[in-house]
Amino acid sequence: MSTPNAGMSRRSFLKAAAVGALAASRGLPDLDPAFLRTHTNAWVEQEIARAVLEAPENRLPDFGGQAIFDRPVVRIADGDDELFKQFRDVVSPQHLMPRDLLRRYGKPGAEADQVSVIVWALPLTAPVRQSNRGPRWPSELYHAAWAKGRRVNFKLERRLTHMLRSQGWSAVVPAATDAYAVFRDPDHTISSSWSERHVAYAAGMGQFGLRGCLITPVGVNVHLGSVITTGPMEPTTRPYAGYAAPCLEHHGEGCGACIQRCPDGAISRDGLDKLKCYEMLKASAEHLQEAHAGSSQATRAPVAGNGRADEQYSLGCGLCMCGVPCEAGIPAAPAAQSPPDA
Repeated sequence: MSTPNAGMSRRSFLKAAAVGALAASRGLPDLDPAFLRTHTNAWVEQEIARAVLEAPENRLPDFGGQAIFDRPVVRIADGDDELFKQFRDVVSPQHLMPRDLLRRYGKPGAEADQVSVIVWALPLTAPVRQSNRGPRWPSELYHAAWAKGRRVNFKLERRLTHMLRSQGWSAVVPAATDAYAVFRDPDHTISSSWSERHVAYAAGMGQFGLRGCLITPVGVNVHLGSVITTGPMEPTTRPYAGYAAPCLEHHGEGCGACIQRCPDGAISRDGLDKLKCYEMLKASAEHLQEAHAGSSQATRAPVAGNGRADEQYSLGCGLCMCGVPCEAGIPAAPAAQSPPDA
């Protein structure tokens, strides 16, 4: 577990962490190596930020070098959390368990007392989000950012895994194993054997909105990713007890803005119709590939699954995630919101 150095008071520890975080946000310099060796969370968070913000792939040359992602948000889940067992009921009976994945794909003989799941949310930048507030089709910028953002996330998973293994710890990317699969499920329509949204929920990243998106501290316009490790991580305390975000307190009646944002009616007071949403995603991808043939829209990005990475067109729409209160943060609960004419 990550604990302060011997002889370092809690006040000094918190001050050092705050200084390190501030310095990192201003240019990502190296933190003190001795501090990082005993505070793995801070080290991992800095390296994830470095991998994203300094990546050439995080820029869109066809859009004046526009950045895709802002600084990531990182949370840590206990790999033995009881929630992972519950996911076999709420996600799929095939949902994978962190410790089982490490045994199967991790360092041979690396049975550990502690298993952690590092989870991150990569938030789309404001210009990307704001470009996608139109009524019918996703913007070219948003679609390009969503598609090429996959490449950033893909490389981050592998860089972080290498970094953790270089310290002698076991590390596995669930979505890169042949145990990972996306499939049609009779109870859940479209499901997977490793739900990044539910794993992020377990890590304290956020709660679920009406349409099933995870509402994180930086909103719903995020790419999620995760790595399982035996590294000495400190689990994040979940700041909530239930799965439902504030917009679900009155079954969507407190907001419901996302219902109006979907031109194909895939969202209702009862939630998201995944099949309608998927059809909208396909139609959007086809529209943009035709409208912008030969441009950045036609660029494939690596999509990991079943133990391999295939270059595919990423299905990005995001209309229901833009121009809504949870676009870039966690909205206030309906009862606490100001009246419209205030």
